[in-house]
Amino acid sequence: MTALAAIVNRAVADDKRIDVFFNTSNAQLGISLQSGTNAEDQPTSYWETGDDDYNGYILNPSQMAGIYYRGLYFVAAVTMPKLAQNEFQTQNQISLVAPVYKKLTMTSLDHVRIAMCATPDGDQGWLYFYDGTTPTERTLNQFSLMTGDVTVFNKAHVVKPSSSLAAWYDPIENKRHIVFQGSGLSEYTVEDDIFITFVATYGPNTTVAAVYSSDTNKAYVYFLNSAQAIQRVVKSQGTWGGSQALSSAPKVAEGCQLTVVNANGINHLFYTAQNQSSTSSTGTAGFDLFTHFRDPAT
Repeated sequence: MTALAAIVNRAVADDKRIDVFFNTSNAQLGISLQSGTNAEDQPTSYWETGDDDYNGYILNPSQMAGIYYRGLYFVAAVTMPKLAQNEFQTQNQISLVAPVYKKLTMTSLDHVRIAMCATPDGDQGWLYFYDGTTPTERTLNQFSLMTGDVTVFNKAHVVKPSSSLAAWYDPIENKRHIVFQGSGLSEYTVEDDIFITFVATYGPNTTVAAVYSSDTNKAYVYFLNSAQAIQRVVKSQGTWGGSQALSSAPKVAEGCQLTVVNANGINHLFYTAQNQSSTSSTGTAGFDLFTHFRDPAT
C-alpha cells in the first residue's frame, strides 16, 4: 500500500507549496513537492532514501499521517520495532518519521492505519489509531503529542479491523473529529464523546481522507465506492450532506492511501491512480509520482 501524508508548507507564502510524504519500496520516507495553487509551478523532483541507506522500517501496507505542530512538520507512520537477535515481532510500532525518528506508541500486529489532527495554530496535536483483538471490532485510541498520554475512547469501539482513519479539527467548535469504518462511515467527536454514522455504503476497505476549510467553514470527507471511484461528502453547520461522485477524478489504485489538504480555496487530493506507470523505486506511479486532483472547496 502506498502511504501518503500531505501538509501545506507554511514557510512558503500564500500556501503555494504542499509537501507530500510517502513510503518507498524499501520502506523508507520520501518527499515530493507539489503545487498549492491551480498552476503546476513546483519542481517535479522528489527525494527518497537510497538503496544504500538504512532499510526497512515503514510497514507496507500501512497509512501515514502528518500535521503542522509547534513550528515543525510532524509525520507519523506505522513501523517495525527494533528487535533483538532471535526476537520475533509481536506488535507494530507507531513512530514519528519526521522531523526525527521516534517511537510514540505500540499497537497490535494487524493495525496499520493512523490519522492526525492539530489546532490551527499548531499548539496541540493528536494521533489516532485503534487497538484490540476482538474479531469484528476495534477501539479508537488517541495519542497526545503534548503529553504522550494515550486515551481510549470506549464508546468508539465499533471500528472495523481493516478500517482507514481520517481526522480534522474544527476551529469554530474547537472540537476534534475522527472518521472510521463501522456499520457505515462513522464520525467520532472527541469533546462530545459520541459517534454517528453519516454514510451508509462505501467500497470494501476504502481509504478515507478528511480536511477542514477555514474559507467555507465546512469539513470534507473523501472515500471510495466499490469501483474505486472517489466520493465526497460535506459537513456544513453541523449537518452532513449526501455523497457525491467526483466523476472527473481518475479512479484510485487498489491499496493506495488517499490524502487531502486545503490550500487557496482548493482541496488538493493526492493518490496513485489506476493504470499509472512508474519508473520510480517507490512502488507508486504517475507523473511526478502521484495523481494530484484539485477539488474546489465549495
